[in-house]
Amino acid sequence: MAYIDSRSEELREIHSVYSHDISDFICNMADLPDLQRISNISKCGGVELSNFNLFQYRYSRLDHSFGVAIILENFKQGEKHILEGLMHEMAEPSFAWSVDYLIDYFKLKDYRKTTLFDKIVGSTTSYRDVINGNYSIEEISYYKDYDLGFADFPKLSAENLEIVLSNSYFSKLYDLRDIEAFYNNLTICKNEDNKEEFCFTDINLAYDFFRLSIEIGKRNRSYEAKITRQLISDVLMLMIRREEIKLDDLFNFTDKAIVGIGKSCSDKRIKEGWAEIEGLDKVFLKFNDTNDKTKYCVKVESESFYIDPLIKTKAGVYRLSNLSERVEKEIEAYLSTDTDMYMCIDYEL
Repeated sequence: MAYIDSRSEELREIHSVYSHDISDFICNMADLPDLQRISNISKCGGVELSNFNLFQYRYSRLDHSFGVAIILENFKQGEKHILEGLMHEMAEPSFAWSVDYLIDYFKLKDYRKTTLFDKIVGSTTSYRDVINGNYSIEEISYYKDYDLGFADFPKLSAENLEIVLSNSYFSKLYDLRDIEAFYNNLTICKNEDNKEEFCFTDINLAYDFFRLSIEIGKRNRSYEAKITRQLISDVLMLMIRREEIKLDDLFNFTDKAIVGIGKSCSDKRIKEGWAEIEGLDKVFLKFNDTNDKTKYCVKVESESFYIDPLIKTKAGVYRLSNLSERVEKEIEAYLSTDTDMYMCIDYEL
């Protein structure tokens, strides 16, 4: 079944906000094999596997990338940038949050991650069929240079816009009418770096969006999310040590395939690890490591995602935090919030 027809009802609804007229070009491109792989890789990093009330919805890396592409198409960006939006996560591994941890654990200093360039080279026939030689592989691979599409937070790029809107809708923080109000208020302006960025024209909507982005950030860095991702990382570590998988397999297999290998292997600890992940529903916080071998106790750092949007006023374009002392203080309070305690569960890995 084509990707465009396989989408859930909720996904169709949020995509319909981004664009009422999705081009055949994007739809056909989404069916390439390497993009189909990421349709089965979670954007939530595996947190949805647990019983925590976080990210309890199916949201794949292709769902996200497709959304970025149609946002860029709706805002009249060129074909190359639309391609960048659709393909930018094509090389992402299963359980991407775990990869750096595993590289560090196994002391693989010279390990070279599979890149978008590698993935495109590996699928050159399909790529040529769609692109017709209009763009080089290098042009698409260096998508991070395109600020409107991929500038890092707290700037409002197409990627960050899609993350906030889709997660807020799937989490039922806002309904579709609210999402449309945010989206329809956006325009494109030049920021303080003279780069294009999405920009609000209504300061109240900008403030609501800012607060919403912090809520999404809090969920992403929550203790529940962090302990789930860390336990997944440690179970993957066991699978690599027992030679059930190789690190490279994360770049080639889907989440379901990796979990399936773990659940069907002969190693009891690996099987129990995946069962523990799926049963996670509480986490205890400690100031110090318990040093109790019957407890799984870890401390994990995490980034604090948020958006400080631009506002277009009669006097010019300004960052919201530059217009509002309240916003500036809220950002400061959010970034200084302590989320670095030890997390413990009653489990021995």
